[in-house]
Amino acid sequence: MKTSDLYAEYMQTKTTTFKEDRKFITDVFSDIIAPNNKLYEYLEDKNLTWIDDLPVVNTAILKLLRKVKDQSLATYFLPKLYKDSEDKDFAVDLFKKTLLNQAKFLEIIQDKTQNWDTDRIAKLDIVLLKMAICEIQKFPSIPVKVTINEYLEIAKEYSTPKSSIFINGILDKLVKEYIDSDTLNKSGRGLM
Repeated sequence: MKTSDLYAEYMQTKTTTFKEDRKFITDVFSDIIAPNNKLYEYLEDKNLTWIDDLPVVNTAILKLLRKVKDQSLATYFLPKLYKDSEDKDFAVDLFKKTLLNQAKFLEIIQDKTQNWDTDRIAKLDIVLLKMAICEIQKFPSIPVKVTINEYLEIAKEYSTPKSSIFINGILDKLVKEYIDSDTLNKSGRGLM
């Protein structure tokens, strides 16, 4: 980093503003750290699948760096995982119920994707579908539209370009089946 033109240019400035400092750090990350092959090799040695996660992590880091303000607290770079205890309880409950029923959910997915080789479906899409099916089946107070919209947004942000269309198609088919067979376990106004 110290031998880079970026660093030399930055060090020649007499005074800087927070905005210039933030741009320098962002440029160092995107031009020097993120594309570093030694970092890739090190991370790949630690965990083979890490390389698949790296673009998501790099994007998240860049977003954090670009949005930091001079008034930001030190905790800015370690955002809270949950907004409150209710949010945490829901996440834990969803995680447990999805894991406990994952074989059943996978069968449902395979039934809806008979023309697809399950190994060719993105792993993240399988996980998102299992979680969405879990919400639809096991959380009667969450409206179906909310569940579908949430998982489509997650797919758009973190999965392949066509994942949201694929997931939407599977979930739509599934919900229609549940409605037709009167097995959709939703109660209350606006939940269907």
